[in-house]
Amino acid sequence: MLIDRYIARAQMHAFLIVFISLAGLTFVVDAFTNMEEFVAHAGDAGGLWRVLGEYYGYRLISFFDATSGIISLASAMFALSWLERHNELTALLAAGVTRWRIARGAIVFAGVIAIAAATNREFVIPHIRQAFSRNAQDLKGDRDLPFEARYDHETEILFRGRSARAATYRIEGASLHLPLALSDHGTQIDSDEALWLPADGDHSAGYLLRGVREPVGIDRLAAIEVAGRTILQTRAGAAWLNAGECFVASEVTFEQLVGSANWSQYSSTPELVRAIANPSLGVGADVPLRVHARFVAPLLDMALTMLGIPLVVGPNRRGIFVAVGMCVAMTVAFFLVTLGCHAMAASYVISPSVGAWAPLLVLAPLAAWKAQPMWQ
Repeated sequence: MLIDRYIARAQMHAFLIVFISLAGLTFVVDAFTNMEEFVAHAGDAGGLWRVLGEYYGYRLISFFDATSGIISLASAMFALSWLERHNELTALLAAGVTRWRIARGAIVFAGVIAIAAATNREFVIPHIRQAFSRNAQDLKGDRDLPFEARYDHETEILFRGRSARAATYRIEGASLHLPLALSDHGTQIDSDEALWLPADGDHSAGYLLRGVREPVGIDRLAAIEVAGRTILQTRAGAAWLNAGECFVASEVTFEQLVGSANWSQYSSTPELVRAIANPSLGVGADVPLRVHARFVAPLLDMALTMLGIPLVVGPNRRGIFVAVGMCVAMTVAFFLVTLGCHAMAASYVISPSVGAWAPLLVLAPLAAWKAQPMWQ
């Protein structure tokens, strides 16, 4: 137990040092690159330090999600190499302590970090993902973003627009092309803007179009229904609408409509599963791949750690610097295998499930084989 606490304490110190160093270096370079934007926004947000603290505080959480696995391995290598450097590893082995017993604390620590990363990914990041959609050039969220046309695959409505604004869920210069099933009043709806609204007592989820120019006289036109579902509401049948407004029902949220990667990258797994089942989205292979990868990620983090630890405490260790070099090469190979499988799945060469689980099926047996001498 004393060995476990000693190694865990050294590994925790190493983890914090590496994490803070990498995050600090990344954020300092980014802050100096975008300092003009931060200074310009500081007057409206309560000071420069508050702007920097809020902006990079959120990104620190995202940085932990992206780097926890590799930093966990680096901290384990550091803690165990520290024992080697001070001849403590030799003393422990001479005292009859097995290599597995020495490495157990580092493996448990890596498991705790993997669980913390998964918890962060599922319960923390989804609640703050809106903060990640705004970069230093759009701190207020009122910058006009490019908008690419996108279909609602359930209603077959093509959403087009001049630009989008993330803070207000607004599409400027919205233009909707309607299919023949919804073309009672024409195949086009042109408006000044479209605003995303969640479902409430008056309407389902969808987009409120203001300043409708086409079709002419939108307030006098009747609502349009398909299979018992009201797709287009007008003022003639919906008193909550104002003059020159109409409402188009859609299960495609604003995040999904503007094509932002945040909704899938930073959504929880249940949200991704619901997105796959949503007929309006027509998701590609990337979303099922991400769902499977969520389950695989903690196991891959542990496999990465198990590949690195034998380089230090294994019977064939060859010195600290050689072990570090081999660890770097092994890490590069690890990520090449993982990213290669994901790329093939995203390109429809293999299925998303195979693309997510194949790295584990390759790397986990390799990790077990490399760690096997430690059990002896």
